[in-house]
Amino acid sequence: MARRRSAWMGFSSAKTRMRNSLGVRAFAVACLIWSAALPVSADVAARAAVSDIAGSERLQMFAYGKLLATGTAPRPAVLRMKQAMIDQGFYYDPGAKPLIAHDVWAAPVLRYDGNINGGVLRDSFSFRGFTFDTTPAFRAKAGAVVGLDAGGSVRLGWDNGRYIEAGVRGEAVWSPHYQIGGGSDEAHLCSRNHLTGWTFLDLCHSVSATSRALGSSTSQTTGLALSQLFAAGPGYHELTASLARQGNGTGDQTAVSLAWNAVWDRAATNLSLTYAAPIMGQTALRRRVAAGVRWPWRGQNLGLDLWQQAASGGTFLGTARADRAIGIDLSYEIARGLTTEVGYMINRSTVDFFRYDQLSLTLRIDNLRW
Repeated sequence: MARRRSAWMGFSSAKTRMRNSLGVRAFAVACLIWSAALPVSADVAARAAVSDIAGSERLQMFAYGKLLATGTAPRPAVLRMKQAMIDQGFYYDPGAKPLIAHDVWAAPVLRYDGNINGGVLRDSFSFRGFTFDTTPAFRAKAGAVVGLDAGGSVRLGWDNGRYIEAGVRGEAVWSPHYQIGGGSDEAHLCSRNHLTGWTFLDLCHSVSATSRALGSSTSQTTGLALSQLFAAGPGYHELTASLARQGNGTGDQTAVSLAWNAVWDRAATNLSLTYAAPIMGQTALRRRVAAGVRWPWRGQNLGLDLWQQAASGGTFLGTARADRAIGIDLSYEIARGLTTEVGYMINRSTVDFFRYDQLSLTLRIDNLRW
């Protein structure tokens, strides 16, 4: 069963805002132009292989279904398609044992964290002509952390192509240099439903919590998502529209999102747009756009993601705060089961205290599963 991840905020001058916005949009347009240039002669075998790195179970099943329809699918592809259908409830008969799939996994954690303790990312900042220094005890501590990431999930069928999914995940990390730790936990409960053809409707509720030396946070989200899969041009596509309600202890927020995942002959792409309502008196996410591409290269997988988001609504010492951020994430599969991920983000704000750049580096080892 598939797995997933996320990001943050930022602001700048009008010139910088335009440059950042154009950068993300140009990347999205480049993805579309590049994909349109792919040969229209469909290579269904290549698309099935690429779907393995697309990050969508349903899109993967769609791609393998197209391969099976040719009548030339090798036996491993046939078995993979059957297992995907079992995992998503298509072999379930009402009245049978409800357990259709289960998963328990664990993976070591090794990464460079730019803010291990949840501290202030600026050593000093200017406000109304005065310069303030951050107390050393409250400054962000950056460095290597090690730990363990583990979780599990179950799927219980109740009708053909329809099932209840419950999952939990937890991570605990430790900094040998600073002798401090941190952790995060999350759980979700979803009703995943096949409607007709390649149309699906999901209802999910999730809760999450993070804990660091200088603070902790919790949030919960309830969301409804409608997805449609189809073949068009030289690719296979999954369009998803979602509506979500999130609460994080400071207020509730409604957000709408549109997402497009696609599989082509030589790459998988994704594009998402999110718009969120304001939270009175709080600096909260208002808009986000993200685009990414994954492709195999010389037997390994590479990935590139760009994102930009804006947050506003709050104040800092009486000054209105508006943030904008832009980020880039690169991933490269060094060897089978071993991937390095590098990320860099720039956050700009109307308040100097919240202006910062941040680097992340992760060495990801594939999960051990049972």
